[in-house]
Amino acid sequence: MYPSSDVIRVKLILLVLVCSILSACSNLPTGGNKAISKSEATSEDNKLLNKSGKEDKDDTRINTEQTGIKSTAIDPMADIQINSEIKKVYSQVSKLDKKNKFSEALVLLNEIEFKYPQLSGPSYQKSRILLRQENYDKALEQAELSISKNKRNYYSHNLKAVILRSKGDFQASKSAYLDAINVYPDYPNSHLNLGVLADLYLRDLPLALSYYQNYMKLTGNRDEKVKNWIVEIQRRIQLEKK
Repeated sequence: MYPSSDVIRVKLILLVLVCSILSACSNLPTGGNKAISKSEATSEDNKLLNKSGKEDKDDTRINTEQTGIKSTAIDPMADIQINSEIKKVYSQVSKLDKKNKFSEALVLLNEIEFKYPQLSGPSYQKSRILLRQENYDKALEQAELSISKNKRNYYSHNLKAVILRSKGDFQASKSAYLDAINVYPDYPNSHLNLGVLADLYLRDLPLALSYYQNYMKLTGNRDEKVKNWIVEIQRRIQLEKK
């Protein structure tokens, strides 16, 4: 039994509200021994739009000390740093991104990528900008390039999944979210995004329930909107059993 159009519409509205509180992301790793810091993770505005205007959470670091939850996995990007030159470029890119000056931002990223080809961050950020321009094919290319430079970059795996979902390739999107979770299981947004994918696109209610619950555990059960989604999913599962 599929949810009604009203249920889906309410869910989409809630999703937009949840994603309006995104904060700056952190710590994209490099492809080699050089490191980068939280400032590489892009701008404070981390809204990723797909074809239908819905938003996905991306790159919001959840502080487990604040939630009271002890991390069960080692963050592969926890101790990464970058030099002042790269920090300055990423700050400029962030400001240009907020002003929708995408071409100028891409020029800066191309320059820093040429100078530091081992970094996975420039490709990641270019992918985000291209996604905002709805250039899905090139965005996917850049996300995959970022991953090829550093397979531990769970932000890029998550972004790849967002792009694939935007392209309508839901099974591939699911696999990419799972890749992100395998790299770093304590990254909440991949769990939430996979839950939304399973709920609204794959119509897999047990899978959606599982990943919504994972997200709630990782964020201290504080998200009332997702808590309501879980109640709705459980109700729908019971109705399907009748």
